[in-house]
Amino acid sequence: MQKKVEDFILSCSEMDFGPVNLSEEEIDFCSELNEEVISLCKSLPESLQTEALLLLLRCFKIPFGQEFSFFMNYYTPAWSIIYWLIQVGPTGKRLKQEDIRSAKTAHSMALLLHPIDDHLNDKELPATHLTLLLRSQLWMVMNNALDRLAGTIDGGPEIVTDFLDDYYSSITSSQEMLTLDSYCDRFRKQMATGFIAPVLIMKKMSADEEFTHAVQSAYSSFGIAWRLLDDINDIKTDMMKGTKSAIYACLSEDVKCHWVKNSEDKSGDGNCVILEYVMKNSIIDKIKEKMYTELKSAAATLDHFNINGLADEFRDLASPLMKRQNLL
Repeated sequence: MQKKVEDFILSCSEMDFGPVNLSEEEIDFCSELNEEVISLCKSLPESLQTEALLLLLRCFKIPFGQEFSFFMNYYTPAWSIIYWLIQVGPTGKRLKQEDIRSAKTAHSMALLLHPIDDHLNDKELPATHLTLLLRSQLWMVMNNALDRLAGTIDGGPEIVTDFLDDYYSSITSSQEMLTLDSYCDRFRKQMATGFIAPVLIMKKMSADEEFTHAVQSAYSSFGIAWRLLDDINDIKTDMMKGTKSAIYACLSEDVKCHWVKNSEDKSGDGNCVILEYVMKNSIIDKIKEKMYTELKSAAATLDHFNINGLADEFRDLASPLMKRQNLL
């Protein structure tokens, strides 16, 4: 039984999406986003610029000495959504170069914000003068770029304000997540900073509301699938810490009690109860099916609006899930 449990945890930790083949144009675009991070560090006082860069390298687990590529460690659609929206404006209206630059700046900072906030909150990043300054500067750079994007859009500032409110209301909420669906619904709001630049771009291109809503929905489906994958990968760590995840949301009420008390239970008995329930009830398979459904829905939505390149990326991510779930 012990070997079976160890193999199960190992398989969870190794689960991944399928690879996405990037064009040279997308690789160049990702490099431009990476330059935004370098510019962020250079905007700090000179005495802290190198330390800030080194801190980010450690935070994003980038080996020193290789090319600095922060966003290559993200699953491609996290950043390529901006690339594809620039390419396929729904009305044929092209964005101005200053709008494209502002979108790159805003979205790259938004992608940095979420993990840095998480690491500061869970104390993986200590609240030093450097980390607090870096986080403040990141926020200011993002807000300034969003202001430039939103300034000429009817209702633009309100769009930014509403998304930021969604972000903070969701990450500070103490409401219990009773089901997997309620867990995913909360994470949609936790993704709110990542929605802002794409939505403002679509508004700039005079996209209709149906198009804007569809792209936002597809992007949130991708984000949910990614979050669920992270929760499967981290099942052992989350279980030991008592961190509520998608796995926790799928447990029965009596088993949830073991999860919550697990950080205080040194015997390991709670782990056995939890893992036995998870394996017996095929919880991981149910979550994988949810991941597949989200990515499949996202791809279909984007195909409908002729954003086929991004739709293909979602299908690439989902390919291992399709094989394992025998859903095709």
